[in-house]
Amino acid sequence: MALPILLDCDPGHDDAIAIVLALASPELDVKAITSSAGNQTPEKNLTQCSAYADLA
Repeated sequence: MALPILLDCDPGHDDAIAIVLALASPELDVKAITSSAGNQTPEKNLTQCSAYADLA
């Protein structure tokens, strides 16, 4: 049974790797991805998070 998780990220390029790896892992069940404050606006963070999720 996969471990259910929630990812919280900023999401920079380092978090992009974490998002793609988590979504591709059969051992993890990503229930949600939240975007916390980083160096970008919330809108830019959402756009980046969505793009990373689409890669997986």
